[in-house]
Amino acid sequence: MHHQAGGVNTGDGAIEGIADRLFRLEDGGATHEFAELAELIVGYQRERNPVYGRYCKAIGDFGEQLFPYLPIAAFKESPVTCYPPEQAERVFESSGTGSGRPSRHYVRDLRLYERAIDEHFRRVFGEAPFVLAAHLPHYAEMGSRSSLLYMVDYIRVQMAVLGSRSFLEEPERLSDFIELSEQNGVPLVVIGAAFGLLQLVEHHPCQLPANALVIETGGMKTYRREINRTDLHERLAAGFGVDRGRIYSEYGMCELLSQCYTRGDEIFLPPPWMRIQVLDPEDPFREVDEGKVGVLAVLDLANIHTVSPILTEDRAVRIGDGFAVLGRLSGAELRGCNFLLENV
Repeated sequence: MHHQAGGVNTGDGAIEGIADRLFRLEDGGATHEFAELAELIVGYQRERNPVYGRYCKAIGDFGEQLFPYLPIAAFKESPVTCYPPEQAERVFESSGTGSGRPSRHYVRDLRLYERAIDEHFRRVFGEAPFVLAAHLPHYAEMGSRSSLLYMVDYIRVQMAVLGSRSFLEEPERLSDFIELSEQNGVPLVVIGAAFGLLQLVEHHPCQLPANALVIETGGMKTYRREINRTDLHERLAAGFGVDRGRIYSEYGMCELLSQCYTRGDEIFLPPPWMRIQVLDPEDPFREVDEGKVGVLAVLDLANIHTVSPILTEDRAVRIGDGFAVLGRLSGAELRGCNFLLENV
């Protein structure tokens, strides 16, 4: 079931109905239409979002970039919105375990988040129903503050068969999900945070059906070690008894309304309403060549009411229209990117 968020309640006629145009964009579609929508949305954000507007004025010339990317650290400092933040329908928080302040994303219209989830998940995984088994320790403690929990619950309600649910300290429940999958004649999808799934298969390896799909949602560090995505996927494939190509990854964060997915490898592909660049951490106005390591910058047009151009804190390489994530920036690299915020 798709929500029809046809009108965007902004009070600005220039972007009324823009959500419908956004989600009609096709993979590999007309770049001029994306560019037109980006100009409308980011222009609106520069005018209506005080944080982004001040940032754009403070940095002045931003080189060859069409739009300056706001360092994601800004979401820790103050509400990044085009509207009074008290009007937010939901405030999502980052799940970082450090002692610092969490990022906060003030979501004006949850229907936009739901449409971004819905449209792209169906594009990647198809329309067929499935059994969903979600394993999200730590996130469960965050409750309504977790955008990931909201996403997984939305997918469960809208697309999965009755009986799909979350499981935490009950690994034996996986056999019930396998049985439910066989009874309904639909695939099993196991979705969970990377560290939780790894611990699950290390302590309770099991044999999933050959057509099962495993989607890990990041969180590459455990309390014991850090693991790269290739090793993680190999261990998950072995622990769940499925082909390596049945292990997918999701890339998302509380500051973005859209998600990217791999398709059985390590390359994340964005939805049609998102573009990515990989920039030089020492000069965030310069794009590095394809295959070179830099900092990931995202232009997520679904972030209509907040800010679309965001400079993340992830090290990445661009591969065609997609990207691979190599971990977090170092402290020195972060300082090099975030100095842009100092005079805002």
